[in-house]
Amino acid sequence: MLDYIWLEDESPILKQIPVEYTSAAILFSPFIQMPEGWEKAKRKNDYEHIYPNDEEIREKGKAISWKKVMSSCGFQTHAELALALMTSIGALRDECAREDLAEVLHANINGDLYYPSEDHISNFHIPSLVKVFGANGSNRFYYSEPIVDNSGFLDITKANLQTILDEAAAELILTDEKMDFVFMSVYDSFINVFLAKDENINDLVQRMGWEAMICDESTYIRWYR
Repeated sequence: MLDYIWLEDESPILKQIPVEYTSAAILFSPFIQMPEGWEKAKRKNDYEHIYPNDEEIREKGKAISWKKVMSSCGFQTHAELALALMTSIGALRDECAREDLAEVLHANINGDLYYPSEDHISNFHIPSLVKVFGANGSNRFYYSEPIVDNSGFLDITKANLQTILDEAAAELILTDEKMDFVFMSVYDSFINVFLAKDENINDLVQRMGWEAMICDESTYIRWYR
């Protein structure tokens, strides 16, 4: 089974993935909108940082697209928003950081709107993962956490995917048992990478309602630079 794929920035994504996969997409993890007043009710003092846990996100959270946040910030591209996010969490070195974009983002992220899931696969992707992994007749999915050397098979159910996402380390790779599709988190980022053996990946991405960028021969994992 597929246990790990390390994507480095020296060559395009499509040149690094296993040869049986013909297409790839970068999926933008949605921002998280909690109900109005949620943060105020949870906060014990003015200095406490509140972020919803997985269960709270699933029960009360609403997915907010990057495009909507881009519009509120006045950003023109997904890359600008990515640079703002990465700068704000300290994931970019000084020469690559964009403090100007991060300041604009901070000014527009307030109240009960939260950053996307960092390092992990978003809870908002669970329903579509159930559909994709079971589309080819697979009944089970395979998960691998290379950092903690944990892997195994589980039935393709919403509950099992929730359990894996809740307990997973920062690096996680998921695939259906026939290995037609791969879904993986990317460390220090707010994206996931999706791989497919089918060349018509754009059709699948649209059917699943994912906000995404389809990779071509010049798309690198640091696509925003």
